[in-house]
Amino acid sequence: MATEKIIIGVDDQVIELTGQAKTDFIAQREADNVQSQLREAEYEAKRTARANAINKLAEIAGLTEEEINSIL
Repeated sequence: MATEKIIIGVDDQVIELTGQAKTDFIAQREADNVQSQLREAEYEAKRTARANAINKLAEIAGLTEEEINSIL
């Protein structure tokens, strides 16, 4: 990563980041990536929990997924 060139655009200027600005940019990009992965994992967990709940309702109440979705 140390050799990675990072070029940004500000208005009509093109700037290559170096030094601390480059380090800060890379750190922020990595932090943003971690947050994105956490949100994706949370979304998948909620989606899985919802699907499991629907399956349990279908088994217990004998409802179809369409009927359960209309109730929800």
